Amino acid sequence: MKIRNISLALRIILKNLSQSFITILSLSIGVASAILIWLFVSFHLSFDKFQPEYESSFRLQQTWKEIGVEAPLVSSSFNKELIKLNGIHEVLNLIDLTKNNEIYSYSNGRKIKLNGLFAVTSNVESFINLKVLSGDLKLVLNSPKHVALSVDEAYRLFGHIDILGQNLRGSTNNWTVSAIFENLQENTHFAFQALTSTNKEMLEKPGMGANNSYTYVKLINPKKSIPIGRYISSKYNDIAYQGRDTISIELLRLDKVHLNSSSQFEMKTNGSRITILVCVLLGILLIGISVINFANMSISQLGGRRIEVGIRKSLGASSFDLSIQLLVEYIIISFVSAIVALILVVLLLPWLSNITGYGLTLSVEHILLLLFVSIGAGIFSGLYPILFFSSLDARDILGSKNKGAETSTLVRKSLLSLQTAMSIGLIISAATIFQQLNHVRNLPVGYERDQRVEVVGIPSAAIFKDGDNFLLNNLRNLSGVENVGVIDTSLASTTNTSAKLIWPGANTDVPFLPFAGSGYGIVETLGLKLLAGRDFSSDFAADWYHKDDKENKYASIIITESIVRMAGFQSPEGVIGKTWKINSDKDQLSTFNVKIVGVVSDVQVGSSKNSTSPLFFICGFSRLSKSNIVINLNQGKIRNAITPIKNEINKIIDSELYDVVSIDEKYNNLYKDDQKAAEFILVFCGLTIFLTVIGIIGLSSYSAQCRSREFSIRKVLGASKIDLINLLAKEYIWLIIVGILISLPITYFPLMYWLADFNNRIYPEFHIYLFAGILVSTIIWLTIALTGLKYIRQRPADVLNVE
Repeated sequence: MKIRNISLALRIILKNLSQSFITILSLSIGVASAILIWLFVSFHLSFDKFQPEYESSFRLQQTWKEIGVEAPLVSSSFNKELIKLNGIHEVLNLIDLTKNNEIYSYSNGRKIKLNGLFAVTSNVESFINLKVLSGDLKLVLNSPKHVALSVDEAYRLFGHIDILGQNLRGSTNNWTVSAIFENLQENTHFAFQALTSTNKEMLEKPGMGANNSYTYVKLINPKKSIPIGRYISSKYNDIAYQGRDTISIELLRLDKVHLNSSSQFEMKTNGSRITILVCVLLGILLIGISVINFANMSISQLGGRRIEVGIRKSLGASSFDLSIQLLVEYIIISFVSAIVALILVVLLLPWLSNITGYGLTLSVEHILLLLFVSIGAGIFSGLYPILFFSSLDARDILGSKNKGAETSTLVRKSLLSLQTAMSIGLIISAATIFQQLNHVRNLPVGYERDQRVEVVGIPSAAIFKDGDNFLLNNLRNLSGVENVGVIDTSLASTTNTSAKLIWPGANTDVPFLPFAGSGYGIVETLGLKLLAGRDFSSDFAADWYHKDDKENKYASIIITESIVRMAGFQSPEGVIGKTWKINSDKDQLSTFNVKIVGVVSDVQVGSSKNSTSPLFFICGFSRLSKSNIVINLNQGKIRNAITPIKNEINKIIDSELYDVVSIDEKYNNLYKDDQKAAEFILVFCGLTIFLTVIGIIGLSSYSAQCRSREFSIRKVLGASKIDLINLLAKEYIWLIIVGILISLPITYFPLMYWLADFNNRIYPEFHIYLFAGILVSTIIWLTIALTGLKYIRQRPADVLNVE
């Protein structure tokens, strides 16, 4: 019985080869696309789930309520309070030492700079899965002056990993390479290349405003993370802000960090849960369209087999026998589709890895999932035609051509409306996403990005000098250079220092505000928008940070307009010439007076996904050992200017110790993952339209075939080919209109949810919906015209003679 069913099913499939081919192509493309999307999604969902006891490990996430800034950092001095709390089992600190930018040399005298250098507490292996290849990691974690390197960092610095015992000599630290560990897995939010141990000074000396440590805790009962987080927030506010409700601290579980934190202070760029949600919906839509195509093609094919089904029923075939026969046909088609889909996945996986930037791999589990989805989709698609035709008796099928046909036609048309809605929705989504990304790239960020480059990693001591500066002067004299400035941070990434800015009448517990140390002419060099006052200038000697005979410290500052509002002033002009104070408990920095000489528009530091925070610039003062030179170039190719810039800097600084980057390129890289997601969606949006076209081909071909006699009669009566094409397409017009109406709500709300992730965002515009509707309508009309033309071109005599 089973062999006969399979044999008959194969004959029927081969007899209707064109329709079978369309069905297999549609299902295989849909399944392959969904599996590729799932590979991307499952990779993001796998982050840090391989870490030891990840379900009980949490990171402290701090938010400053008044300025809306979020950071995964707290003061390492808070450790002594954390370990006292009931419910906390362990505390891990990771302190980024890379920003110190210390230069090291080893035996052959070559100078190097360690990338991703972190000081960690000795219990790091309780939180992070580290695989040591050689050496003694415990020695590194418990003894000063030892360092462990990743495989990549060892190869970068030495060219091999047989380097145990190598000494790295710096101006303040001398380290011995005592361990080599495997590179961190790609699916982790941790990002370090070198590890050394913390010391008592690192953990206890920084003040509560230092925010120097990525701090993790292991909870005894993970279910109590919310109340423990609230208690930690209260305790932190009591100690750091005299009980004022300034910050809140959330405990974020280790495996949730990647998709739920987008702070500019992350170790590396995290993913977006919104992007993952969009991809999941996209995969469901693609499978849904494939299922609709399968169902439509099955109904159309069975419509042409009505007589066969009726005769078999009249000869005694039971509904069960017919159902089994149809089920066998659909399983065979689904299995063939699964094989084709697997081939497509294997061929397209390198492309997907390239476009996403992740090393995605296909596992046995994914292959089994592919088979399950393909066969399951085929069986589910065939349920309606199986149940519908098996429920009719022979008289219903043979006695009237309309019996059951109206119902099947209604189902086909309903599915087509839903398919149209999905296609329109994806076009609208892709267009809106690209519009939003274009919008954020062109937002006014408070500084100019065009024709500007940053020289990153220059020793501050070499450029933070009042008076003539040999390097800066030589750079200014280069052809094509308009002006040169100095700043100790990159506005396209993040600020590294903060302090309390205290105005008359301000509370002593005012929040720490980020600041940037800078040189003369910073407003002009960065293209800041000056609202009041002036730029830092060498014409005003008191601008530069200095001390008087009594060791009192002074400097001039430029503040952003949001600080003006925080201080209660009505206009920027009102603060010019005012003397305020700066205070910080970091690095024993004492209070000193600053004079406000200028006010600029608010500056967006990093991505526009981060809220705009108050910022101020101090002339001639920096806490960091490394700073940046900003060079404003005349109109022309930036690439042509980089080589002479490097040649000039190389005269005094090793070329391996600094980088020259375009500020505009650096800013655009902030949205690289969103751009990839948009390209990802655009590709699958095209596939959705293609699958819709495949479905229309099948339906319109069947419809034209059924109406070939009508067309022949109308041609005899004088109807043109265009008239007949429009007649064939007419029945689809209302379906398209219904599809457009369905697409409005199913698209608008998810898009608004995605857009909510941006502080500056657009809103879906009506013309996008109109464009999507016209585009899909045009594609459907052309598809119907091309497929129906085959039957419309037939000679009436040939058709009517056959009839």
